[in-house]
Amino acid sequence: MINDKKTKMKAKIFQAAYDCFLQYGYSKTTFVDIVKRAEISRASIYLYFKNKEDLFIAMNKNLHDIYVTQSEEILNSNFPNKEKLSKIIDVWIVNHYRDMKNTNYANELLDGLLRVSKQTEKRFKELFIKSIAPIVDEDMAEIIVLSMQGLMNDRPPVKTLQRRIEVLIDGVMHSD
Repeated sequence: MINDKKTKMKAKIFQAAYDCFLQYGYSKTTFVDIVKRAEISRASIYLYFKNKEDLFIAMNKNLHDIYVTQSEEILNSNFPNKEKLSKIIDVWIVNHYRDMKNTNYANELLDGLLRVSKQTEKRFKELFIKSIAPIVDEDMAEIIVLSMQGLMNDRPPVKTLQRRIEVLIDGVMHSD
């Protein structure tokens, strides 16, 4: 029961933090903004996170865990492999990218994700690769994940990114 309460509280904090980061950007978001949005006391947030960076890293790890679960559901579906790959890339990249591009802080948030934690970035890549490796071999999964950085390097509009991803998937899945 206590663990369930902690899990729910963390989820509430993560959602509030995510919303605040999108609204104010990483650098301008404060713990006060997050506790107001989560409707909790300021002392409560410190029970779970020592500072904003700690919260940002934990929030991203939580997102990665959600992406793994969603990817497993897609892998277990009856979709053709090409569609599975597309849907998993949507989960890991496109949906979050769309959220960020709809803010005034897209570049700051994208830069923040790369800057905050090399360990978080490494975990992201490893889990993303494992999520698509059942569809393509592990080497190709790694190439796809690394290619995503290049496809987003110039911070294109979401529709442009989606077209680029379609071209990549078509090239990878040409035999499917």
